[in-house]
Amino acid sequence: MAQDKYFSSITLTFLFLIPHFLFITAYDLEPIVDPIVDPPVAKTSYIVFTKNHDYVKILTSVLGSEEAAKQAILYNYHEIVGFSALLTPEEASRLSDQEDVLHVYEDKYLDSDKGLEVQINN
Repeated sequence: MAQDKYFSSITLTFLFLIPHFLFITAYDLEPIVDPIVDPPVAKTSYIVFTKNHDYVKILTSVLGSEEAAKQAILYNYHEIVGFSALLTPEEASRLSDQEDVLHVYEDKYLDSDKGLEVQINN
């Protein structure tokens, strides 16, 4: 009789655990499919020379919103008519096609230890 109770408790335990293990195994074997998404393009600093001081308006025409334009501007130059902004290469290209934009240059890092050597070799 004791053997029947022992056998039945083991049977009940397996009956309880088998669906649990099947769920875990089925869940683990299910393939995970990530949607194909283009990786984000890194934004770099660009120096933009313009004909007027309407920097936000000029950037809004490229970036699509005034808020995005304000967030992209890093610095307004006072001695020259221009600004610095974080842009993707595509945005910089579209910005250079704007009527009020004179030039768009990628901001280059100049290593003070190497001086002009970095600029000449790159």
